[in-house]
Amino acid sequence: MERVLTDTQHLWFVTITSGLAVGGGLLLWAGFITLGLISRRFEKAYSVTTHWQFHLVGPAGLVCYLVMQSVASLQHVNMGPVEQWIGYTLLVWSAGLSLWGVRRFRKVLKNLL
Repeated sequence: MERVLTDTQHLWFVTITSGLAVGGGLLLWAGFITLGLISRRFEKAYSVTTHWQFHLVGPAGLVCYLVMQSVASLQHVNMGPVEQWIGYTLLVWSAGLSLWGVRRFRKVLKNLL
């Protein structure tokens, strides 16, 4: 079998980019968790419903996708079609729940101001 990438190219185009994608996803997950904690504090302080649970549960799909992508990357293979469907479905649900939570919290903040 003919190699398409040299060792240096594989390092840059596969290993480093996969690591950066996982790092970026973890930062995004941490941002939503932080927003959820802030939203919970607003709910306690102002006695209004902020739906902070969406911020904590929503990014779980993102973490599942990151784990699946990391395992595939560490094994030096691509995700199969079934894994891709599961991963992307979880990612879309995660984005939807997070968007719903952000919109609800934004609405609460607009009413408070």
